[in-house]
Order: sequence, then structure tokens, then C-alpha cells
Amino acid sequence: MLDAEIESPLQVEGQEATLNLQGDLTVFTVDALKDDVFLALNCPRIRVSLAAVTDIDSCGLQLLLLLARQAQHLGRDFALSHRHPEADALLALYGLDLPSPAAGEGAS
Repeated sequence: MLDAEIESPLQVEGQEATLNLQGDLTVFTVDALKDDVFLALNCPRIRVSLAAVTDIDSCGLQLLLLLARQAQHLGRDFALSHRHPEADALLALYGLDLPSPAAGEGAS
């Protein structure tokens, strides 16, 4: 139903994939993002921005963790920028963390 209206958040430039996530990252929206997440894994460098995310639940967090774990397994450089307070609260609740960009790299 909403799938036709969702614009792809994935941008690929050279060897870097950037997922500019926006709106809700919840049980109702993560399914529409799976294809972009798996396409991003084809790039050696993956950046995920949560700058425009308005809400996140445990399903959204699970999608981010899946991407981070697969990126690590494949030897990809993964980082999360513009961290969302709710994502950080969920990570802390579960005793987990996700990598952020290195200092001086700039948030994208």
C-alpha cells in the first residue's frame, strides 16, 4: 500500500552507499527498506544517516543491526551518522552499539 509512494533512500557514489533514512523506521516501514539495505551491502563503504528519522522501534533497530552485522561479516566499512535519540536508547536498553563515523569524517 505505501510501497509505491516510498522513494528509495539509497544513493551510491563510487564505492560508497549512503542510506538517508527518513520518517518512521518501524514495524510498518522496514519491509519497504530491505531491498535498499541489501543493495547497499554491495559497496565497500556504507553510511546510514538517521537525520530525518522521526520514530524508531525495535524492528527499525533490528534492520540497522542486520545491516551492521552483514557489513562486518563482508568486511565492509559501516557507520551510522546523525544518531537518533530513540535508537541510542534502544541500543542502550539491549546493551548494543553501532559504529559512528570517524572524527573528521563529517556526518553525511
